[in-house]
This record gives sequence, structure tokens and C-alpha cells, in this order.
Amino acid sequence: MKRTFLTACLFSLPLVTAAACSDAGDDGAEDNLPGDIDNAPPDGDGKGDAWDYTNDPARLANRLNYRLTELPRTGKLDKPVWASRYPHAVGVAPVAWADTYWPSAQLSTNDRWLNAQTRSPLEKYDAAFNNAPGCELQPDTTCGPTAKAKWDTYFTCAGPAAKWHMKNFQTVNHMFDGINNDGKGGVDDCSSSDDEGPQGWWGLCHAWAPASLLEPEPQRAVEYGGQRFEVADIKALVQTVYDRTDALMLGGRCNGERVEHDGTSPANDECQDANPGAVHVVLTNFLGINDMAVVEDRTASGEVWNQPIVGYNITQQEKVTATRANQCVGGTGDTWTYNTSAKELYEVEMTIEFLVEGGASARPLGMNGYVSRDNIHYILELGSTGKVIGGRYCTDSVNSHPDFLWAPIAVSTSSYGRNSAVSLEKVRMLLNMSTQPEGGGGGGGGANDKTYESTSNTSIPDNSATGASVSIDVPDTFAFKSLNVSVDIEHTWRGDLKVELLKDGVSVATLHDKSGGSADNLTQTYTLAPSAIGGDAGKASWTLKVTDNAAQDEGAIKLFKLVFGI
Repeated sequence: MKRTFLTACLFSLPLVTAAACSDAGDDGAEDNLPGDIDNAPPDGDGKGDAWDYTNDPARLANRLNYRLTELPRTGKLDKPVWASRYPHAVGVAPVAWADTYWPSAQLSTNDRWLNAQTRSPLEKYDAAFNNAPGCELQPDTTCGPTAKAKWDTYFTCAGPAAKWHMKNFQTVNHMFDGINNDGKGGVDDCSSSDDEGPQGWWGLCHAWAPASLLEPEPQRAVEYGGQRFEVADIKALVQTVYDRTDALMLGGRCNGERVEHDGTSPANDECQDANPGAVHVVLTNFLGINDMAVVEDRTASGEVWNQPIVGYNITQQEKVTATRANQCVGGTGDTWTYNTSAKELYEVEMTIEFLVEGGASARPLGMNGYVSRDNIHYILELGSTGKVIGGRYCTDSVNSHPDFLWAPIAVSTSSYGRNSAVSLEKVRMLLNMSTQPEGGGGGGGGANDKTYESTSNTSIPDNSATGASVSIDVPDTFAFKSLNVSVDIEHTWRGDLKVELLKDGVSVATLHDKSGGSADNLTQTYTLAPSAIGGDAGKASWTLKVTDNAAQDEGAIKLFKLVFGI
């Protein structure tokens, strides 16, 4: 199941059905579990059986291991999920990273976080990529009787990315729209009402959590398009494009301020999800057996705090009697009545390790010093073959357990509700440059690097084998150790495009070959070794050739840039 998250840091999430204890009625029910690795076809990509949708850990992954004795008691995210996209950053950037959640009340990623004279991340992006120099200053107030006039003036000079964010992101514009949105006090009266502007806890933690797991942390500032993008600027832009994330979700949103529960009510009533049996199976499989990304809403109540989970540790895992299990969950008696398929009961205490927010910084924050911990206490239900089939929280965890888990997949391909003036490809180009080693290319990090570029805005003819070419003549004689080729190509169907690099008229590298389907534009940096492109002599005529191989869609070469690492 794919879900798209549109939340603030403590904002609303789509409501889905909660995970719950198994209610199967036969003793062999645990042999027919969701995504059970014992039942999965050895080479297939689907699970070999089905289970009740509402309590299915296989919503996050198939081929799971449910046998308690085989589930590790400790686990952590050791390998970066992003390694295949950014192999050069492995061992340099941490597996996950802390950052501010860019509070909406402080203008989110349009905040001039460094000082009032230095552009915000979105303003820098507009100047570098949207041909919009922007405003010299931002208004000195976000509310009050003069705010609307000041922001109306700002909108006359702001670029599209900054303008969209101020007018459309959450309720930022309510602070200075000249309307008494909450019907109390006065117009733009600086109240704390969420109808008069965003609450202080609203922000982008729903975007930071997946971004910190799926993208490496920027390591240094980079120069592009006349702008200096600091580490925090690049992080802010990454989170801007992750404002909508495709994800797989387990459990549902609790909308109550406090979980109300007693020892006789069902474990799958509102606010009891995610079921602890499902949480146990998912975390031990995701982090104990595999290095897979998983995020939690760590609060059991209506507030939503999305945090990247980076590890867990089981401090107690002991087989107990039904009498002890009942005492733990607030019940009575010597019979376990909550799940009649349970043949064994285990009392478990688990510590979940997760990342917390930091602050905007010109330097990378990493993980050290930003890992926090929560403890959860629950009863695991096992079937006759020793597999986890459900669970129930003990009384001390009824109000302190994960509300839901979700596995981020990628930035959503939908532009609905997201700042479409910011391109994922362009942001990843900056990120790639920032994670390259000093002096190793990726955007001019070395003091002796040689840079040449063309911004000729050359049209690409539709469905033509001749294509479009942009040439850069390098007159200097030097030998290079690496070559970074950066391209910015506007096109409405990049799967039509073939992009080649020519040296003195001879094709030496195919940079892009009709991949990407219907996606727009191609903004990418390619790192090439001298041995792959005919030698290390920089003096030559270098040409970028782009051909459109299908009808209907058109485009233009906006940038062709060469950075020779010396």
C-alpha cells in the first residue's frame, strides 16, 4: 500500500486502520502470517499468503521472519540506504542526520536563518535556478497591522519558490493576509491560534525524517549560479522536495489527546496501534536483520512527531504466565483471553533509538549527540511454532508507544500540494556537489580545479537525429585527475533524450540514454575518469550533444559545465 504524507511536524496524517492482535481461531494460525519468510516463494517478489489487512506487518515488507528465537535482540542502521545513488559519500556522510524541522512560524525554508542580509534557502534557489534575483530584504514582521502591506511588496520581487512557500505552505500566509482568520482579536493579531498562522510546533519533520534516511548529509558549502549554498541551505531544499513522500504505513493516526484504555477493551481499539507484536517484527527485521529505513510517530496521542529510527535494544524478553501477562496489561485472572491462538506469552521491554532535531548550521550535524531513546513495555503472543502472532501494551506504555510506523520509499512524483518551483534533480545536483571530496570535483571544491561553463540556452529540435550541441573550447594545457560534467536540460519528457559528451568531435561518453520516462528535465552531475574519456589532456573542444528521439516534446540546454579536478 502506498501512502503520500502531507503532514506538518505535529500535523494531521491520513487515517488508516490500526494494526491489531491476531484473531485467528486455530492453533496453526501462526503458520499463515503476512509475508512469512517460511511461506514466501524462494525467488518471488510477493508474499506467499495473506492475512487480515488491518494487522499486517507485510504492509512494510514481505518475506519477514516471525520466529522469536531468530529475531535479534539488538539492531541498528549500519549501512546507508542511499549508498547506490551516492557511492562517493559512503564512509564520509553518516547513515542519517539531524537538522532543524524548519518551523513554519519562522517561515520554514524561506527563513533567512544566517542573518537578515543573507538570502533564505529558497531565495538562493530562485536566484540560481529560476532566474529570479529576488528581494534585497524580507519584511521585518510577520504579523500586526503593517504586515500585509510589507509582504505584498515582497511578493512583487520574490522568486517563484519563495513566493509559493509564503503563500501556500501550511498556514504561513494567515499571519499577514489581512484577514481575521480565527474571528478573535484583530486582523493578523499575532495570536497563537492555528487559524491565524501556524503553531510553533508545525514544520517539516515529516520531510526531514525520510530525507535524513534516503539522502546523505551535505558536507560542505557549494557555489552555483552565483549563490553560496551552505550545508543548512541544501538540507532545507532537500526537505522542501520531500514535503510529499511516498511511503508504506503500518498503523493509523490516533486523534485523541490521551489514550483511554482498560484491561478488558480490545487491543486494536482507537489509539492502541501500532500493535506491539507488529512493531517487534518490523523493527527486528528492518534494523536487526536488514539495513532498511523506518520512521515512527513516537507519540501515542494525537500529536505527530515523525522521527527516524536508527536502532533498538531489547533489555527484557522473558516467558511469563498468563497471570503475570494479565497483570502487565491491566487485566486479571490466570487465562489469557485477548488472543485465544496464543500458546506462549513473553514480557518484553524494548528501547527504541531515534534521531532528534538540531538547528540550522553551516556545518554538518551528523548523528552524534542527536540520538534519543524511548522505552516500550509489552506482552508478545506466540503461536504453537514459536512465531509472533500479536501483542498487547502493558499499562506503563499505554500512553507512551509508537502511534504508527512508516517506511519511506521516495519523493512523491505528484506535485500536488508541494513547491513545484523546486526541482528534485537540481537539489540532488547540489547535494552531489556537497558530498564530493574536497578537490575531487563535484562543483569546484579544489583550489586548483579548472571550471568552464556555457549557459547558451540552446533549443533541442523535436524528434531529430541531429539534435542540439553546445561546445566549450578549453585553451589551457593541463592534465586532470577527474572531470565533472554538469548539465541542466529543460524537457517535458526526459525519456526521449540521449546525452553524449564529445571530445574534439569524437563521442567519449554517453551520459544519459533515454531513461526517466515521462519525468521533466535532466539536471545532473556526472563524474568521469580520464581513462574513460580518452586521456587526461584538458585542452580540447568539448561538446555536449543532446538528441530528442521521439515526437511531441521539446526542450533546451540551459547549462553545460566542466569542472576538471587537478
